[in-house]
Amino acid sequence: MQIVIDIPEEEYNWIIKSDKTVFADVASKECMLHAIKNGTPLPKGHGRLIDADALLKKHPEFDTYPFPSTTIDNAPPIIEADKEVE
Repeated sequence: MQIVIDIPEEEYNWIIKSDKTVFADVASKECMLHAIKNGTPLPKGHGRLIDADALLKKHPEFDTYPFPSTTIDNAPPIIEADKEVE
């Protein structure tokens, strides 16, 4: 299962710098449980997720119909697809 969570950047940096024993701390457990509980599960078989706003900012001239599919195809993914696109 893949899930998108929202946590404060300071919390993320603290977790990255910590060792495994950090999760013995009640406060960090509560923060992580809250983040997971309120996260957004990604549907099974989702496609790659891109930052469409960044793409339009980089290519403002494409903000018209039809948006060139090659630009979307070449956009760097934030999260890879759950399965290969057929």
